[in-house]
Amino acid sequence: MLAKLIQSKWTAFGWTLVIFLLMIMPPNRIPNQGLFGIKHLDKVVHMCLFGGFVWLWFMSRLSNNKNSAGTGVLARIFLISVLYGIAMEFVQHFFTSRDFDIWDIVADIIGAALAWAWLRLYIKK
Repeated sequence: MLAKLIQSKWTAFGWTLVIFLLMIMPPNRIPNQGLFGIKHLDKVVHMCLFGGFVWLWFMSRLSNNKNSAGTGVLARIFLISVLYGIAMEFVQHFFTSRDFDIWDIVADIIGAALAWAWLRLYIKK
């Protein structure tokens, strides 16, 4: 059951929507106490969000057609993830009261790259 959920394109779409909603959330709605008060925790969250993006989209593609889910597909998903992260920073800057943060983009790329590297090992097996 969990495997089918992970491999569903709807889960990947849902994850993409969660990223969007979290990125447009007003800053005063984001807690900054307790666990949320940890310095740079937001960067870890960015890495997890965009690593999850790459992983879920690749898994959904893999479940649809095992023969076409190779390194080229993974590279395209990685690129889309990076572009989505950059676009969301511009959305934050122009359409919300949140600031553009280049370090958020760096964290997005690191998370996507870690997922890409892990999935590359998975493809080889």
